[in-house]
Amino acid sequence: MLRFAAHLEMNFGKEVSFADRWHAAADSGFAGCEFVWRQHEWQEVQDLRKARPLQVSCMGGTTGFQTGGGRPLLTRPEDREWLARDVRTAVDYAQRTACPRLIFVPGNLQPGWSIERHRKEAVESLRAIVPIVEEAGVTVVLEPLNSKADHPGIYCDSSAEAMRIVEQVGSRNVKLLYDIYHMQIMEGSLIETIRKHHDLIGYYHVAKVPGRHEPLGGEVNLPPVLEAIAETGYDGFIGLEYSPERSAEEAYRSVKAAYPAYLR
Repeated sequence: MLRFAAHLEMNFGKEVSFADRWHAAADSGFAGCEFVWRQHEWQEVQDLRKARPLQVSCMGGTTGFQTGGGRPLLTRPEDREWLARDVRTAVDYAQRTACPRLIFVPGNLQPGWSIERHRKEAVESLRAIVPIVEEAGVTVVLEPLNSKADHPGIYCDSSAEAMRIVEQVGSRNVKLLYDIYHMQIMEGSLIETIRKHHDLIGYYHVAKVPGRHEPLGGEVNLPPVLEAIAETGYDGFIGLEYSPERSAEEAYRSVKAAYPAYLR
């Protein structure tokens, strides 16, 4: 059964506390949520799960975009030991909060490097942390991002490049995060890609194109895309990684009215 997961960072303004975001998602009918693990203590998440049970479907925050951003880069060999340390911390956090997935972003293009070198370094970094995530039973999902609207200069801005990385790593615990917003901007052919390559996909994000708001209208006719995902046998959560055009609660009501079957 497909269900939407609230994104507790993107769906709210910064003035709203993490606990209030959690309760608002639960009040709105969500069964799952995702967030950036570095920004919250795992003990608070455990306490919130006891008070208002939500499944933590996915967590971001393990890798970064550029040098000096406070997170290791997937493509920098000199960050590999740092990455392994942070992955161990993230895996421990994931196990304490019953989260099955960690999001990795690909990082920005390095000056003078070929795409092949970026891919080689990304593959080697992922292979280095595979034993950690396989032992823990946690899946890394690599998210290709759009370089046209939100992330100019990003490496890995297509599903094809992300799939090459996933295939070369060759672990059941390294998959693709297929973000419908990013991939509609970059390449389209959403349903065809999902049908042909669903075995490499471990998680999904959705948002409206253009604007990255709640998925109501816009370029993507979302119901057939969701049906295609369900037909592949995927029955997990789909993250609502959007910034609302109105208050979080109003946006949630609109999403629930449009997609009642995807909230509990």
